[in-house]
Amino acid sequence: MDYLSINLPGYECQLEDDGVSHSTLKVESAAEDLISSGASININNIHQLPCLSYKETINYRSTCTFQIITEHEGLDSNTGGSALCFAMRSKRMPKPLNGDHFPIATPRIQEVMKLVAKNLNARRTIEGNLNDDSSENENLDQSGFQFNQLRTDLSSVSFVSSWNEDMDCITTFNYCQPIHVDEETKIKLISEAHVFCSKCNITTLILRSKKMKEVAGRFPPHINDVLHLDLGHDRIRVDLGRGEENCTSIVPVYYHKPEDAFQHPNGNTMLQALEWILNKLKTIGASGSSPMNLLEMYCGAGAHTIPISKTGIFDSIVAVELDQRLVDACKDNSRKNSCDLGQKSRNGNIDLCPAPTTVHVFGGDAGEWASKSLSRRHKDKLQTEVSDINIASKLHWQCEAFQVLLVDPPRAGLDKEVCNLAINGSFEHIIYVSCGRKALVGDLKVLLEAFDVVDCTITDLFPRTDSVETLVHLRRKI
Repeated sequence: MDYLSINLPGYECQLEDDGVSHSTLKVESAAEDLISSGASININNIHQLPCLSYKETINYRSTCTFQIITEHEGLDSNTGGSALCFAMRSKRMPKPLNGDHFPIATPRIQEVMKLVAKNLNARRTIEGNLNDDSSENENLDQSGFQFNQLRTDLSSVSFVSSWNEDMDCITTFNYCQPIHVDEETKIKLISEAHVFCSKCNITTLILRSKKMKEVAGRFPPHINDVLHLDLGHDRIRVDLGRGEENCTSIVPVYYHKPEDAFQHPNGNTMLQALEWILNKLKTIGASGSSPMNLLEMYCGAGAHTIPISKTGIFDSIVAVELDQRLVDACKDNSRKNSCDLGQKSRNGNIDLCPAPTTVHVFGGDAGEWASKSLSRRHKDKLQTEVSDINIASKLHWQCEAFQVLLVDPPRAGLDKEVCNLAINGSFEHIIYVSCGRKALVGDLKVLLEAFDVVDCTITDLFPRTDSVETLVHLRRKI
């Protein structure tokens, strides 16, 4: 199959187009928009990190969803039947990929896609011959497909993989009709699912229809990932590789991510952003006063939280997240990485491999937390001795002073209460990770009343699309 003949429905830049040039122009355009937005950002403080190679423009997406459509001429005419193929929507219409994989996806997803397409369209045979006149043929269902139960009423397929190429891939089949109507059908379906899971090298196969769900493979479904921090240099480095054995400056970070909750869909950009964040915080920590506490809003499963903890930069870290699935995952990741232990003492310097900073994870709305934090700092702390408040409670931390605020909000941007807390709270620095260009401009216009932009770095969030990720470091005005 011609690699370049595969469609990328809805993508601005197709595979035959120059992805590097597209990335450069897109990031330049985003920088120009930011300068002309009225947010009063000095052009010298804006830095650009577009893709520099063709490889960076493909093989990056770790979450993908495809519609399943029927292609009547997709199978051998001697066997009959219809082939199922992958499609994506473009202008509200499903457009076939014209291939059995998606080059934008991670290699792990592409591998599974090919196997899924092959096995969904595989014909059932008896000793290799479907046309055998043996009476056993009478026992075959009319379609003759090996996985006919899994094929029936299949409407879409989703894939989620680890950022690491050789780790997990979870596949979800979504159906437009109930996946089984009686016990016999259920037994057939689950039997097919377990065989299919093995044949396609899938970590977990999930079958979903309205109010119905079956799972084959690892349970409960989750994605594991690991990255490594190299703390042995002036600049912290982040890598998905295994890390050098017996190297005292290499610190592993382990992630457990629920399959049905948000995770960063581009591991390359995630690493780029994380390395930028860690080095900004390292600089802040080296020059900051003691104590140094970090408040992180919209923390997710702890993609930033856990690595920050393992650098030992801060005395305390408080992480807030609304989605309970991600709250639970962040707490679990804290335990896996020994970030849920007792308070560490800050010695003023960052050792090569310091003890992790304790992470306190709380569920709740960021705006509500911000409102209560402002009111309680002025009210409860005057009425209650800090020593009388449980250190593990929301009340304690909503009364506490933080020097750094880290936010990674959804595309819609910050809650207005979070902006209010940022301006009127104790923060000396804000680290803002933004995937929403318009929302960022609006938030900056508010925040720049009390802060200056130290650095703004624009990366290519989704190569070959119009999306960018913007990383902003703000410092309180003197």
